[in-house]
Amino acid sequence: MAGFRLTCGILAFLISILYGAAQTGANNNSIDLEIQSGEAAIRQGQFAEAKQHFERAESLGGLNSPEINAGIAIAELQTDHYEAARQREAKVLELVSTDHERAEAHNLIGTAWLRESAQSTASADMLRSAEESFRRAIKLDPVFDTAYFNLGNALLRQHRDEEGAAAFRNCIEAAAKNPAYEQDLPLAPQALAPAFTVTDSEGRIVSSDSLRGRFVLLDYWATWCGPCIRALPLMRQLAHYFPPSQFTVISVNENSPDQKLWRKFIAEQKMDWIQVWDKNAEIYHNFGLAPRPDLSIPRYVLLDGNGFVRRIYNGTDRLGLVVGQIARTVAAVPKPPQEPPRQPSSPAPQSADRQ
Repeated sequence: MAGFRLTCGILAFLISILYGAAQTGANNNSIDLEIQSGEAAIRQGQFAEAKQHFERAESLGGLNSPEINAGIAIAELQTDHYEAARQREAKVLELVSTDHERAEAHNLIGTAWLRESAQSTASADMLRSAEESFRRAIKLDPVFDTAYFNLGNALLRQHRDEEGAAAFRNCIEAAAKNPAYEQDLPLAPQALAPAFTVTDSEGRIVSSDSLRGRFVLLDYWATWCGPCIRALPLMRQLAHYFPPSQFTVISVNENSPDQKLWRKFIAEQKMDWIQVWDKNAEIYHNFGLAPRPDLSIPRYVLLDGNGFVRRIYNGTDRLGLVVGQIARTVAAVPKPPQEPPRQPSSPAPQSADRQ
């Protein structure tokens, strides 16, 4: 009987272990499902729902999960709960082990300060806190282009324009070195781009033929497009990043039919690179970017020196990916030989009338 009792005791012990393991496995599966649901909700912009999924995952045993805490922090940030987002990311900093993970946490903390500063009378202090967080992120990960981008915005908000411009240039350089954007490189020529001829905001004729021999980025935007406006400081630096004979940015405005709003905006924002107004979205639709009459912007189309499309980027693509791949692609092509300047033999032609 003693042996039987011992055997039964061992059996009960083993059953308890197996039951506990089964429960742990079930919990882990439930946690994983909640995390996946939370991530899907974030991608769909359902931030309150995302928070619920991550909090359920936390209650199932994910209290010390950096992934869960970061998910809740993002949901809190996107629902304007800035202090809650910072507290969650402070916990993430205690749980993560790599420099990039720490950099991401500091970047989100800085983003919470930056966004809150727009709604507070204590904006100066908040902007300084944001700047400090972004600089910590950059120190931890020197190719973290998003942190440079956010730092540039924080500096511009403090009216430190030259430092802000430098941060956006650093963003381009960091993105060009970021290994996360190496997929699908090098960019290969695809279809031949449709021919176009337009008049820019200064009354000059710009045609696809006149742009041969250089890379061209067509930046499709509108004044009503929030992501387009947020990208503007970076586009400004990218437009001047390479010599004009090597690379040209053309911003193609889709504010049809209102030219006045477009001209006022580019003057106020000092958009000092080639600006064209796309009447009836002709260029946009000729490139097949969306079926008529739809518009989906921002869109970025990179053309090579032979007039071939190298890549079309969507508004859902990370801006760092866009500028990083473009900068790397342009830099990889040898620069054309520089010809000595020649004196014009006749007066320069008059500019064409504006549309």
